[in-house]
Amino acid sequence: MKQYVGQYSKRFAVIMVGSLLLLALLAIIALRLGAVPTTFAQVINDLWLQDGLIWEYRVPRVLIAIFVGINMALAGSILQGVTRNPLAAPDIIGISAGGGLASVIMILVVPSFPQMMLPLAAFGGAVFAGMIVYFVSYSRGGIKPERLALTGVAISAGVQALITLLIVGYALNAAQALVWLKGSLYARSWQHVEMIWPWTLVGGLVALIAYRQLNLLLLNEETVRGLGMRIDRTRLLLLVVSVALAGSSVAVAGTIGFVGLVIPHAARLLVGSDFRLLLPTSAVLGALLVTLSDLVGRVVMPPVEIPAGLVTALLGAPYFLYLLLRRKAAKF
Repeated sequence: MKQYVGQYSKRFAVIMVGSLLLLALLAIIALRLGAVPTTFAQVINDLWLQDGLIWEYRVPRVLIAIFVGINMALAGSILQGVTRNPLAAPDIIGISAGGGLASVIMILVVPSFPQMMLPLAAFGGAVFAGMIVYFVSYSRGGIKPERLALTGVAISAGVQALITLLIVGYALNAAQALVWLKGSLYARSWQHVEMIWPWTLVGGLVALIAYRQLNLLLLNEETVRGLGMRIDRTRLLLLVVSVALAGSSVAVAGTIGFVGLVIPHAARLLVGSDFRLLLPTSAVLGALLVTLSDLVGRVVMPPVEIPAGLVTALLGAPYFLYLLLRRKAAKF
């Protein structure tokens, strides 16, 4: 057992160092590339003076991509641990959809709604959807992981149907709503950075501190209760953390899918199921995926930008299918 843990710990250290170096490289490239040509000298100058195109537009965009990736990956890891369901993720069980629905309503139904209040509406929608999932799946016996996951999927499907209905009904004015639903970091500023970083910091710290509880939740409920854990209260707290992380991401970047679904699987493949290693690995890999997706979306068809959410789906869907096929082959 010690040899097993030690093997993953060594791999974890190598993966974290390599991933952080790669993230730093991607961040530098993202600052350099864009619709407006810039040189490395200009990048350094703008960073030094804290002014200009790089500082005002590209630095906030890179930071938001990192924070969103961390938040969505951690939210997905927590949800998969709480529900013991490998398909659980913020965009699967309705949290992201709730934020998307609130945003679409504000954009289409209430066009006079101040744009700067849109993130607040999106966050409120995500929290409201999370509350509905929790209360609908709750019963006298507490929350069962299977019921929670199925309830989330059902509510997500219903919310997506409402979003589609609104877009069809307001087709002529639906362009902005569609961009939001696909997850875009276009025109993000330091104000958006200020909106998300406290959630990333607090939510990330709580998630990392709670790794023991997440490890215990992987056991059967009788064993967990026998160890003295208040299982329903722990699940509720972890769900609140997950909703806060996902909701803050939706609030500043729209609904970026597949990060919370795919990244925890990739991290588990690399460092095992111990949440002590899984959570930080997921956070860094999530930051890598969203930063890379936003960079690709900006440079592949200039001056047109492809929303980061579309790129994460294009990258994440094939990889998730690969994981499913690999798991299926391993059973034979």
